[in-house]
Amino acid sequence: MKTSRNTRNQTEKPKKLKNRNIIPRFVQEKLAITVLVIMLALFLLGVRLYSIIDSKNDEYTKIVLSQRSTYDSRTIPYRRGDIVDRNGNVLATSEKVYNLILEPKNILRTEAGKKATKAALIKYFNMEESKFDECMQNTDSFYSVAMKGLAYTDVKAFQEFCSTKDGADVIGVRFEEEYKRKYPNGSLACHLLGYTVSGNVGQGGIEGYYNSYLNGVNGKTYGYLTNDNTVESVTVPAQNGYTVVSTIDLNIQKIIEDNIEEYMKTTGAKKIGVIAMDPDTAEVLGMSTSYSYDPNEPMDTDALRNMKVTVTESTEAATEDSSEEGSSEDTTDATTEEPKDPEKITYDFSSMTDDEFKKTIDDLTSDQTYEALDAVWRNYCISDILEPGSTFKPFTIAGAIEDGVVKDGDTFYCKGYEIVADGTDPIYCHNRTGDGTLTLKQALEQSCNVALMQIAKSEGKETFSKYQDIFNFGSQTGIDLSGEGSGLVYSEENLNPVELATSSFGQGINVTMIQMAAAFCSLINGGNYYTPHTVRQIVDEDGSIIENNEPELVRKTISKSTSNLMKQYMAGVVTEGTGSRAAVEGYTIGGKTGTAEKIPRNKGNYVLSFIGFSPVENPQIMLYVAVDEPDVESQSTSGAGALLFHAIMEDLLPYMNVYQSSDEDVTYNGKDEPISSPFEGDVEDSTGEASSTEESTAEDDTTEGDTTASSEDTTEGTTEAKVTDE
Repeated sequence: MKTSRNTRNQTEKPKKLKNRNIIPRFVQEKLAITVLVIMLALFLLGVRLYSIIDSKNDEYTKIVLSQRSTYDSRTIPYRRGDIVDRNGNVLATSEKVYNLILEPKNILRTEAGKKATKAALIKYFNMEESKFDECMQNTDSFYSVAMKGLAYTDVKAFQEFCSTKDGADVIGVRFEEEYKRKYPNGSLACHLLGYTVSGNVGQGGIEGYYNSYLNGVNGKTYGYLTNDNTVESVTVPAQNGYTVVSTIDLNIQKIIEDNIEEYMKTTGAKKIGVIAMDPDTAEVLGMSTSYSYDPNEPMDTDALRNMKVTVTESTEAATEDSSEEGSSEDTTDATTEEPKDPEKITYDFSSMTDDEFKKTIDDLTSDQTYEALDAVWRNYCISDILEPGSTFKPFTIAGAIEDGVVKDGDTFYCKGYEIVADGTDPIYCHNRTGDGTLTLKQALEQSCNVALMQIAKSEGKETFSKYQDIFNFGSQTGIDLSGEGSGLVYSEENLNPVELATSSFGQGINVTMIQMAAAFCSLINGGNYYTPHTVRQIVDEDGSIIENNEPELVRKTISKSTSNLMKQYMAGVVTEGTGSRAAVEGYTIGGKTGTAEKIPRNKGNYVLSFIGFSPVENPQIMLYVAVDEPDVESQSTSGAGALLFHAIMEDLLPYMNVYQSSDEDVTYNGKDEPISSPFEGDVEDSTGEASSTEESTAEDDTTEGDTTASSEDTTEGTTEAKVTDE
């Protein structure tokens, strides 16, 4: 039995083993691929992180350093770019100066160090003991500004002393560099250049307009002390500003200013403006006014000494007045009363003694001082508006020729006055007996108002208004200077017969000098109106050109044939007409006189002007001169504008190597420019004028760029003039 059991057991199949967790081959392959992919991804991520860290090394270093308790950083100032003239002469630059920094915590460590440092500072920098003691008050400080704007020579002498045995105990003194703006020519071209405040903030002129180019970017040094007291640092260098190459010719600018100064000394005037331009490009070669300031010290009130300025009454005074008015028991009316305009105070500093001037200046509030100085900083040539008078006549004639309204050889009859519409008063010519029959050329030469009115009437208000726009009157020119005014002209719908007539000879409208200059250039250069500009190029420290300011052609104003004809006509003004005082011996001169009587009329106050060019055949220079109220007995017959034009051109033309003509010299023929006041009696009762130089500019009362007319600027019954704001 036993045997049979064993036999049975032997014949039984063995039991299967338990299943093992064996991964199939295809799964293993997938896992291997996955691992490789992950490893590759990690590798690429590492490479990317390294790249980022490497490219952002400075930034990350700063972050790390900023977390260290001993972290320190110092600014590396940039150098503001230079402004140079067209020939490379420096007009504005930045010179390095040094600030004296004291470290009280280090200085006070030993009595010997304190004593030696104090003595050295007094000796080499004339530091007052009280100033040193003041700096030492913060005993735990490593940074105290003791002195600013030190010259390198002073710093060098001190540092050389510290390197000797005698200066070995001096401790805790270091210097920080910064830059100070400097104008090597003083007040020359001050209104073109502008000035800076707080070191690198441009104000006015080229400084303000090109501030972003002139300024650079500060650098920085990041440093710290390691645990083993070694110094580690990272430096990001400063990026200096670009150099601005202006269109200004330093010598032309000086010639202009010297002649203005001479005129003010020998004759005098309320105000003078002069613009010199290249007629082919509208580049400003020179621009100046009769008042100036030193941009090195723009806040110096001595610049006001010979001026007449108007400022707003102080807030304190106004508050006191309002308090007194409001003290009444019945306050009902006070709450409904409209606020009054601030009162104005006018100071004639030129008539004061030195003591009176000083006391008046000292009594001004800070706001009043700034307001007064703004009259000095203001660029009369681009910001203020004036009545052009007869200098506007060439534009009226040119537009009429271009539109086919008149042509060369046409004649006009002047009987001394013109009635432009039924029911209107006569508008007179300067020759009340009449000029008789005049050709178109003679009408300009003799500056006949009647002929101009007849031309404008033939044009009609639509065509006349069209050419006002074409020549850009009533709009900003876009010159690259801040504070430009817009002028004031009648819109087409408001050009009624009287307004059309008076506008034809430049009365009742207002322009800026830069508007006239830019438009006049197009009259003599073939009809190309360019945007006037004061800067030619922007270059970096290496001299590479960053930006070229090429002449910008805005539009065609007239044809070349019309331009050539106008040049001939304006040459006749000098040789045969009212502009003979502008003639320069040996040169051909063309141009137009202007004598505009200011409002209120019949007070004997005028703006005398002359706008002209040379040589006639190929104009190389355009010069516009405006003299506001010359100090002469009879302003209207003084020829002040033409005379000053002559004096400047006499110096300019030889300097510019302008070719001399063989024509004989033109001498004064006794014909004065007729005044631009062609009405009998009270002008305000009959003219309907838009505004005047006196009222619209409000002298020095207006803010920079303000060209809107006040209620006093318009006469009774006047239609609204087109005012173009900035």
